[in-house]
Amino acid sequence: MRKAYIVLALAGLLVHNETNAQTRADKRVARQLKEDITYLASDELEGRRVGSEGERKAAAYIEKRYKELGLSGYKGKYQHEFPYIDGRKIEDATQIKLGNDLLRITEEAFPFAFSANKKAYGEVIPDVFESGNIWMISMYADKEEAADAHFEWEKKAYERAREAQKQGATGVLFYDNFNSKYTPVYNSKSEYETLEIPVGFLNFNAYQTYTPKFKDRNELPVEMNVLLKRSELTGHNITAFIDNKAWHTVVLGAHYDHLGYGHDGNSLHAAKDGQVHNGADDNASGTAGLMQLAEWIKRNKLRNYNYLFISFSGEEEGLIGSKAIVRDMGFDSTRIAYMINMDMVGRLNDSTHALTIGGVGTSPAWAQFTKPKNFKISVDSSGAGPSDHTSFYRAGVPVLFVFTGLHTDYHKPSDDAEKLNYDGETQVLRYVYNIVEQMDKQPKPKFKTTKEATVGKVRFKVTLGIMPDYSFQEGGVKVDGVTDGKPAIKAGIKAGDIITQLGSHKVNGMQTYMEALGAFKEGDKTEVTIIRGEDEIKLPIEFK
Repeated sequence: MRKAYIVLALAGLLVHNETNAQTRADKRVARQLKEDITYLASDELEGRRVGSEGERKAAAYIEKRYKELGLSGYKGKYQHEFPYIDGRKIEDATQIKLGNDLLRITEEAFPFAFSANKKAYGEVIPDVFESGNIWMISMYADKEEAADAHFEWEKKAYERAREAQKQGATGVLFYDNFNSKYTPVYNSKSEYETLEIPVGFLNFNAYQTYTPKFKDRNELPVEMNVLLKRSELTGHNITAFIDNKAWHTVVLGAHYDHLGYGHDGNSLHAAKDGQVHNGADDNASGTAGLMQLAEWIKRNKLRNYNYLFISFSGEEEGLIGSKAIVRDMGFDSTRIAYMINMDMVGRLNDSTHALTIGGVGTSPAWAQFTKPKNFKISVDSSGAGPSDHTSFYRAGVPVLFVFTGLHTDYHKPSDDAEKLNYDGETQVLRYVYNIVEQMDKQPKPKFKTTKEATVGKVRFKVTLGIMPDYSFQEGGVKVDGVTDGKPAIKAGIKAGDIITQLGSHKVNGMQTYMEALGAFKEGDKTEVTIIRGEDEIKLPIEFK
């Protein structure tokens, strides 16, 4: 009996020591996560906007950490560059003149980013501001509209300029005659597609200064010469690689970029006052977690697969970095076993332990991991979503997406490092590592396609069955993916094609694409025009 007590006591001591060791290890992990996230989400990095100095500092930090872990870069490189189109920049040759007065661009007047690169000249009748070619239009209908903080001035300007273009205007110059507190500013990242005429804006001070000079004359000469140029930046994906000489590679990823100062239209901060958006949860949390997974996988010598760790940039601008690396490296299901993406994993709720796992429908293998004891799992089967795993799903790769949920600091300057649950993130990482460890003993998971929406949140009577590339800005709609069984794939449309016309409707971008789609109903037959490489191809299509 005494021996039995001794054995039980020793067993209890071993369990106790093992538990203490695990607790100490987890505390070390939490401390490292906090150290990494505190730096990545610091004001010094200025929100890690793609192509910025803050992004480059973050990239250097991540590369240094991988070197400290003894990991090499993929194909001999830690940093993999990709081009990023950062909207349209106003060139110095741009001019707006009233009579002989040359207005100061951006200070007194500016062209809209959806303006055509063209010249226009007209003589406008003072007071009524009418002309057969150039139109001058008040931005606001009345004082109430000018005082409305929610007035959508860019949308209104675009719609009215497009209508003026249809009626024969060769140019449009909007003006503020109510001294609006919320005066328009140049938006280089405008999502509105380019019109065929130059369009500009005259602010209140310029309107008050220059137009009174022509009240006693029969005409106000207006001249516009607009030259806008694409602004191209360079983004940086960061890689680390464990080469086990295996045929298949596992990709583990997280984006490290964020919103900078919040000027790109993604910020949910109401003031729009240019504060740094530090992005601690989104997604310094996933970035730090990725480096921790790399440490565990290297230390524990998982060998059935190669392991590629990718810190993506350009995610906030439309998955640009992950699309680039998938394309440039030729990643697809012939060599990539599966991909796990961590985006916002730093806010686990200690009460609910709620965790969202996306992409579960992309492989039957994922079902075994959906009921862990220490989490309340919410399952999303779709392989497509608003993060970088989508780029791999499009290449036929099984994916998982790990996410602890949205919160009131999402896409705001208040997403700071001190608000994260570091012990909670450590638990999430243990869960992800367990998946990787178990999968290392199993064959490459089989891939399955999943259901998904085709065009944003807009409902139409018909669907073409494509996923558009929302980052494409070259005219037309570029196809990012096609859905099985839908009209597009039946017509022969492929990923990479650019749709330029649907029936009689010209497609210049997403607005005109959606307008064109809305003109059709089930059973309609028409023709779709695409650009494939250097060839223009017309394909018959039927909406079913």
